[in-house]
Amino acid sequence: MLLAAAGLAALPVLAGLLGGARAAVPGVAGALVLATAARLVVLALARRAADRTAAEVVQGCTVLAANLRVGQVPSRALATAAAACPVLRPAHETLLLGGDVTEVWLRQATGPGAGGLRELARAWQVASRSGASLGSTLEQVAAGQSADQALRAVVGGELAAPRATGKLMAALPVLGLGMGYLLGGDPVGWLTAGPAGWACTVLGTALACTGVLWIEALARAASVQA
Repeated sequence: MLLAAAGLAALPVLAGLLGGARAAVPGVAGALVLATAARLVVLALARRAADRTAAEVVQGCTVLAANLRVGQVPSRALATAAAACPVLRPAHETLLLGGDVTEVWLRQATGPGAGGLRELARAWQVASRSGASLGSTLEQVAAGQSADQALRAVVGGELAAPRATGKLMAALPVLGLGMGYLLGGDPVGWLTAGPAGWACTVLGTALACTGVLWIEALARAASVQA
């Protein structure tokens, strides 16, 4: 990703050396568009990875609670659940070595989508110290995690429309160029003819990219609050 960013930054410089300021303008605009697209792809991949992790946490809590409900002791229940839920395997391995599984879960909970492990760690810790029933507590934790996942899915669906609208708004300048030609003008020729056109090209591209990233940031903030 760093190499890609460096390559994008070098495009306008290279274009300017080869063809002067007029050639550098498309390079700057293209670099801005490519950088914005790359940023959106990275954010989308990270969002999908976080959703998968959150689903694994819900599955892990549900399986662990079910194992406890049928009478398995906590260590055996964790071993069985870890076999089906990879997110629980680090804790199971730590338990086999005599370590504290709550520390493992609290550390994992700092990762994207793994915040539900914090509740699991607290329930396990309270049950271990007080001798309280872990099964009923984990059932409540699993139910809460399932409800949170459903809420995140609803919020994600609602935020899909604003994200799509932001990308559509960014494409409107291209449609504006087409309308300019339909009216008999030469917008591309003007934008590439002199300093005023160059400034409008770079500034317009920068504003469009900023708007898309701003809408994405607002959507991310809304999803985190949910």
